[in-house]
Amino acid sequence: MAKSKKKKHSSFPRYALAFLAGIALPACLALGWHVAYGQQHDQQRLPVRQAALDTVAPSSPSRPAVSPAEEAAEMRREFAGAVNKPTLDRIDQLRKMWRNSPKIAQILDERRQRLVSLNPSYLEFIRKDALYQMSRAGLSFDDSQYFVYADRNPSAQFISVGFYDAERNQVEILGVDLISSGNIEKGGDYFETPTGVFENVVENFSYRALGTPNQDGWRGLGAKDSRVWDFGDQKGLKKYKNGNTVSQMRLLMHSTDPDKGEARLGRTDSKGCVRISQGLNRFLDTYAILDRNYEEWAKTKPDSWLLKKDRKPVAYPGKFLIIGDSSPGLQAQAGR
Repeated sequence: MAKSKKKKHSSFPRYALAFLAGIALPACLALGWHVAYGQQHDQQRLPVRQAALDTVAPSSPSRPAVSPAEEAAEMRREFAGAVNKPTLDRIDQLRKMWRNSPKIAQILDERRQRLVSLNPSYLEFIRKDALYQMSRAGLSFDDSQYFVYADRNPSAQFISVGFYDAERNQVEILGVDLISSGNIEKGGDYFETPTGVFENVVENFSYRALGTPNQDGWRGLGAKDSRVWDFGDQKGLKKYKNGNTVSQMRLLMHSTDPDKGEARLGRTDSKGCVRISQGLNRFLDTYAILDRNYEEWAKTKPDSWLLKKDRKPVAYPGKFLIIGDSSPGLQAQAGR
């Protein structure tokens, strides 16, 4: 009896295991097939779903997902935090550093005050001069788009991000920062920054700074990976022997040395290019503010090294850098 019970006890697990294996094996095979085929099927359908979404609500400039007024308001807030605040913080740090040097402290105080207390009449000048410069160049804003306006006036040295709202037929200024334009007084190969309208075209291909210091420890194009906008060969005024002459220069817009150069923004200092802060550089680059032509080009070059993969292009990118001069003798050109 004991032997019989032992035999019965030892044979039952084998039957049970065999029975369960007969059920589990086909189930596992079916599950594996479903996962493999299902994933492949979903991957095949993904482009179709994305294409359908693009058809319904494309993000191209011609049919954006947000209104011009909504996006302009959002970019105004972003500019304040990403560009304006770092500039003011930098000036405040420099003021503390040079508090025992009254002359330098006074310059920094004046520069800060100039930026935080912009006169409404000055902003109106920018709006009018932007349209004047466009008209003078035989151009016009044919739809809603961003633009950048640089004021080479030695007493101003401002750069503004503007937005033309075609729905309301008006120009808005979203934010203002400090620049350094050309200092012709240094002579040599220093130019006065030319005025006019300059288009950001793929033919004058942008590039990025290597961040390599020169023999003086100066990173002339800014920190590594900073964007450099190239506006091609232009005519600029420079000192030549005992007089001035018009000669060819390469017009760029780029960052300056973050440690040495940014402290000098707000005065004429460059060789003719428009020097900007690192904060503004990132803002323009991240949101493709002037990259209308490049975004079109990128549709056929999605793996280009130039445009960052994590950029967030605005719905209404522009393409024009406008350079004007608010010096008293030139303001009348804009209708003032």
